[in-house]
Formats: sequence, C-alpha cells, structure tokens
Amino acid sequence: MSVIGVDIDGCLADFNASFIERCVAVTGKDLFPPRPFDIPMWHYPEHYGYSRGETSSVWESIKADPKFWQNLPPYTDTKASLAYLSTLRSNHDIYFVTSRVGIKCKLQTERWLRRYGFDDATVLISSQKGAVAGSLNCDAYVDDRWENALDVMLASPRTKSFLLVRPWNQGHDTAVFDITRVSTVVGFVDSLLGAHHA
Repeated sequence: MSVIGVDIDGCLADFNASFIERCVAVTGKDLFPPRPFDIPMWHYPEHYGYSRGETSSVWESIKADPKFWQNLPPYTDTKASLAYLSTLRSNHDIYFVTSRVGIKCKLQTERWLRRYGFDDATVLISSQKGAVAGSLNCDAYVDDRWENALDVMLASPRTKSFLLVRPWNQGHDTAVFDITRVSTVVGFVDSLLGAHHA
C-alpha cells in the first residue's frame, strides 16, 4: 500500500492554454508568441510584457469564474494517466493536491477529474505541498513546479519527490536534491511501484 500525491495543473490539466486565453481576453492585448509555444518560466506573462497589475486582474477574473477550473483542457495523455491511477485505488491511497483558488475550486476540480475518468477523487486545496505530503505520509508526490518538488523533498523527507518534465522547470539540478524527473504521470507511478516491488 502506497500513498501517492499528484498535482493537477501542469501535470494533468493544461492550465497554461486557458490562462493565456484569459490574459488576452482580460487585458485586451496579445503579447504572447504564436500558439503553441513552450512556456519558458513560471511567471511567463511578465516575461512577455504584461504588468503585474494586469496579471493580477487575470487572476481576479479566474477567481470569480465558477467554471474556469472545471473547463481546463487535459493533456493528450491525461485520460490514460487517470485510468491508470484509477486501477490502483484498491491497493493505494491517491490524493490530488492543488493550489487552485476561486469559487468552489474543489468542486470544480472534482468535476474535472470525473470528466476525465477518475470518480470520487480526494482533492486537497493547498499551496503548501511539502506540508500536505508530510501530513498524508506520502510515499511519493509529483508536481510540475520546481519549488513545489523541492518543498516536498525538504518538508517531508520520507516522501520521494518527482518533477514532471515541462519546459518551465528546466535548468535545475534535480540529482543534487534527490528529486526524480519523469516524463509522464504514468512513468511517475511506475517508478514508484517498481521501486517498491524491487
């Protein structure tokens, strides 16, 4: 029996695709490169010329939207990832941990997971990924943000921290911090279970 923690945005849900659209809609200007493009860093709107005030306005729009989170597009492998995670539920505890904000963001997230194949999910809303991993006694946790993977490694030493390979989290030496890069969520689970069954 393993306890597995999974981030959602950037791992299963393509948050950036919808966030870019919302930036353009709220600010009335499109400063981004032609889509699709690789997101170069975490705070990329400012990199492309949006002000912090404009980015804040976009976030206020998201917080006030009762359907933003539940309507995010999935990645191409999301359904397969959730189907695989769902098959593990009889022998493993699976938690989805997200720092989403806004109107009924937990309910929106549960609806989104159900739509793409994971019913009755346990969704936890928190930006403190390390503290959550520690309180759940997670065996493993995967995130797309470097700072979150590092937080899990430091705050919950018993948890194996994984970083999903994305363009915006390159340039960090994961080996120094005992953080494992994986290319897919399925690969993350396989790495965990393979280690457990070795």
